[in-house]
Amino acid sequence: MNRYFVLTMCTLFLVVIAGGCIDELVPVNKEDPTQDPSAYEFEVFLNNSYDAEGQFIPTHTFYLSKEVSAKVVSIVENESVIDIMPLEDLRTSRDGVVSNIVVLGDLSERTKATSGSLSAFSMKEEPYDINYTITEEVIRGQKHVFITFERPITGFVAYTVSKPLGHDFMYVTTPPSIVRFVLPPGYTTGNPLIGKVKPSPYMVFYDSSARENLVWKNELESTSLLNILGRNSLDGEKEPIPKLISVKFYTLNAPRDLGIAVFILGSFAFLVFSRYRAERKRLEQLRRNIEDNFILPKKKGKD
Repeated sequence: MNRYFVLTMCTLFLVVIAGGCIDELVPVNKEDPTQDPSAYEFEVFLNNSYDAEGQFIPTHTFYLSKEVSAKVVSIVENESVIDIMPLEDLRTSRDGVVSNIVVLGDLSERTKATSGSLSAFSMKEEPYDINYTITEEVIRGQKHVFITFERPITGFVAYTVSKPLGHDFMYVTTPPSIVRFVLPPGYTTGNPLIGKVKPSPYMVFYDSSARENLVWKNELESTSLLNILGRNSLDGEKEPIPKLISVKFYTLNAPRDLGIAVFILGSFAFLVFSRYRAERKRLEQLRRNIEDNFILPKKKGKD
């Protein structure tokens, strides 16, 4: 009887574990109740956010950190879906890839993405109350997290996204868009040896907090054969071509520290090599002396 009872309990335990594993494989459809606007900087950054015809271009600012998360503040107009492609590794959790979603804005039918309206939104203390869902989907092997609002909105959408541990960050753009990376205070990038950035940013500047800002313009591009050959497309249509932006940031003292480390290692290597050469010369001289002392007596004996 005890044997059957133990077998039944083990079976139930395996069913529960299997159910949990299966649940991790299906898309997630949930709501995130956490909303803390004080965690973000709602800055009206509109540099190149309008095209030649005056149409608004979505603008995304990534506030990077040394931790396993980055804070993102997007300025959108008439947008109902936010597509996020998180970067994960074995050290990042599968749960809570995107958290603390905050909306400071209004329904698109009631406002426009102007400097005045965005300034007013940035001063709000309470987030806009709008229903949304978070869903996950794997498209061509890449995980996507979709924030879907019940109605199109205009204004700020902020969220925190997990990232692999370290000082590397990558983002796949969704053109047309303006993308800005804000490095942590005391950090920089661009050194070809310890911190590359690809592609080269459209603009680099420092803000009032002495943080380095890097800005990219990701415009629509034509994919026609004539355009590739250097000719104008007949229809003039352009398509969104995503681009990968990658940056590796490091402390301002990192190049100096690297130089000191290289100097110390180089000096140590030079001392080792010098001692090796000196020891080799000494052994060669010792060998010659032994050979001379061994050969000369033989020659004298023959005479």
